[in-house]
Amino acid sequence: MHVELADSRDVGAAMQSPAAAISWENAITAGKSAGRTPHELKDALEALRAEIQLAEGTRARLFRPIRGPRRIRLPERTLGDKAARILLSRDGRTGYARRLNQVDLKDLIFCHPMRDFSRRHGQGNKPVAYFSRTVGDLVACESQHERRFAILADWHEAVAHIAAQPFTIDFPPDHELDSHTPDFAVISTSGAVVVVNVKWPSDAVDPDVVRRHEIVERLLARSGMQHVVWSGAPPVITENLANFAAARVPDTMMRDAAPKLLAAYRPGIRVRTLLEAVADMHHIPASTGLVVLRRLLWDHQLAVDMSALFTVEAELRRP
Repeated sequence: MHVELADSRDVGAAMQSPAAAISWENAITAGKSAGRTPHELKDALEALRAEIQLAEGTRARLFRPIRGPRRIRLPERTLGDKAARILLSRDGRTGYARRLNQVDLKDLIFCHPMRDFSRRHGQGNKPVAYFSRTVGDLVACESQHERRFAILADWHEAVAHIAAQPFTIDFPPDHELDSHTPDFAVISTSGAVVVVNVKWPSDAVDPDVVRRHEIVERLLARSGMQHVVWSGAPPVITENLANFAAARVPDTMMRDAAPKLLAAYRPGIRVRTLLEAVADMHHIPASTGLVVLRRLLWDHQLAVDMSALFTVEAELRRP
C-alpha cells in the first residue's frame, strides 16, 4: 500500500490485531485467486457498474421503507443437511445458499448486505454509508470504525471491489457457533478474496472472539478465501484519506488542471508553493488547485507524509 508513513507502506497493519496472522494489505496483495480468473472478475465488475447506474445506493438500504419486513428471507435447511452453508442475497430481500466450494466472484460482487442498517436512540455505533470510488457506489458500514477500514481498502491500488456484510456462514445445527456475518469481503485485482472482520483492539483479543475468528478462518480457507481481523489504523491516516476522498472534481476540470499541477511539481515542494506557482502561470485559483491536488493524492499520482495531518505546508513527493 503506497502510504508515506516514515517510509512505511503497511499502514493498516500499524494497529493490526494480535490475533491476525497477516495484515489485510499483505493478504490482498499476496493472496491467491483460487481459480478465479481476471476475465471473470472484469466481466462481473462491468456488469455491476451497469447495475449501479440503474439503481444507485440500493446496497446501503436507502430505499427500504421504514415499515414492513426488514429481514432477508433465507432458505430453510433440508432434512439431514449438516454441512456449513454460505448464505447470500442479490436483492437485500431474499437469500440463497451456497456450499463452501460453490461461492464464486459473482456471488461476492453482486451481493447485498446480509443485515439491515438502522439508527436508534442510544445506539453506540451509528451506521453510515461511504461512497467508494473503487465500487462506484455507496458501501454500508455499521460504524465509523468500519468506515475507516472501508476508506483504507478503497485507497489500496490492489483492491478491485469491496462488499459490506457479504454473506452469512450458517453453521450446522450441532456446531458451537450458530452463524457468523463478516464485515467485509475485499477482492483484489487478481481475484483473491480477503474476508475482514473489524474489531476494536480490546475486542479483538477477547478469547471468545479469537476462538470465533479461528473457526471462521479455517472454514473460509476451504473455499479459497483468506480471513483477517482488522482493529484500526492511526487516525491521522484515515483523516487524511477522508480529506482526499472528498475531493470530487469534474472530469473537465481534472483534464485541464491536473497536468498543470503535475508539470509544476518539484521534489519536496510544499503544497502552498505549488498552488501559488500554478495560480501565477495558469490563473488557476488556489482553492480550485487544492481540490485537484487532493484528488491527485487520492489517485496516487503524488504523495505526502501520511503520519502528519495534511495542510498546505505539507511537502509533496512522488509515490
